Amino acid sequence: MILNQDGSVHGQPKKMVYFPSLSSGAYASPLTKDAEVAPGVPYRFWDDRVPDEWRYKYFLMTAGHLYKKADIRQKWGLQDTLVFGDSGGFQIATGALKWDMALRDQIFEWLEANSDIACNIDIPPRVTYEGRFQECLDMSLDNFKYFEKKQSGKTNFLNVVQGSNPQEFRHWYNTVKGLEFGGWCIGSSRRLVDFMYILSLMIKEKEFLKENNTWVHLLGISKVSDFFVLAYLQKLMNQYTGNRITISTDSSSPGQYPIFGQMVWSPNWKDQVFNMLYFPKDGSNMGYPDHGHLPSLVNHPGVPYFTYDIAKNWSTEAVTRATYHNLHMYIYTVDNVEKLIDTCPLEAMVDIIPNDLIQVLRSMEEMFNSPDPIAVYERYRQFYVKYGGENVMNIAKEVATEFFDYTVFDSVDMKKLKKEQKLLKTK
Repeated sequence: MILNQDGSVHGQPKKMVYFPSLSSGAYASPLTKDAEVAPGVPYRFWDDRVPDEWRYKYFLMTAGHLYKKADIRQKWGLQDTLVFGDSGGFQIATGALKWDMALRDQIFEWLEANSDIACNIDIPPRVTYEGRFQECLDMSLDNFKYFEKKQSGKTNFLNVVQGSNPQEFRHWYNTVKGLEFGGWCIGSSRRLVDFMYILSLMIKEKEFLKENNTWVHLLGISKVSDFFVLAYLQKLMNQYTGNRITISTDSSSPGQYPIFGQMVWSPNWKDQVFNMLYFPKDGSNMGYPDHGHLPSLVNHPGVPYFTYDIAKNWSTEAVTRATYHNLHMYIYTVDNVEKLIDTCPLEAMVDIIPNDLIQVLRSMEEMFNSPDPIAVYERYRQFYVKYGGENVMNIAKEVATEFFDYTVFDSVDMKKLKKEQKLLKTK
């Protein structure tokens, strides 16, 4: 697969892109060690040693975790893979990274050296910056001007919009919209009601008609319903912008589910959730077979080697193998959602997906055709609220403890994980 910086493949119409965010945590170890999920097949799913049908040439790397590793792209063999660079705003908001000007320069250089598309460094008004919206906007604007002046064109840098309500989104957007970048990163997008307001605002302001905009990325969403929304938005963007803008998103969810003993079995179109297989910390009483591999809807290279004896112990190896499997189930989901969107009219989907979700998709088309997209947003707002919510798993502590022994993972910083999950739940 030959990818251009704008995400196109051999000049075909643009497709929605899902970037797995697996550059930190437990999955980073097999990537660094170039470990194998099957004989001759690396965990590096983008690698040319992976069979063609299972090779996936998209990856997100996080500056917040990797900015000190200047040559990480080369070390991980990502030279011919489309790499999205996260600037580390997430880690700044949690306090994992202490913000200073020296860090800004270091992250900029790292992004230009290691990514094809990247977010500017924004300071999200969350967690440690909660209640400091204007201060975050001022700091972010200063960073954006720095990036605008210093960008060389090697990396397609994206503007960023943040906020927590329509007034904040509008103020932030109006403050930064004049800067020259190649598109937009939309923060605070885990609540559909927020994203839809930003979308209606940008359509009203004719933002997507600007020739410099080639990319729109929604930060950190990957529910089944999200994929339907983004695939339909991609279809509309192709239609209304002449196939110029690529829609994308990212998430670390394939690697988060296994931490709680979960493996993705299949997408559930009607309920818009992922069906899961659950593996408790002690599987001795679950009646699992003694031999054979775990069932899978997709026969990826790792399937024959993820066996019940590995799953019963749910060790670091099990988590890593489950992450690899979950990634391929996410790719499977995106591919099938796109097939539905491309070939099936909305009216014919009534027996496949919820009617409320069909209304959400229909509303986006109305926004592009309406002289007042924000009025369309207001009319459909009830549907957005219904499909809002968080991307991370809401698992009660007592349930998580029943299914998973946190002490077995030396490679996972649980304190840091819980802090990051707290941030996710506030967005």
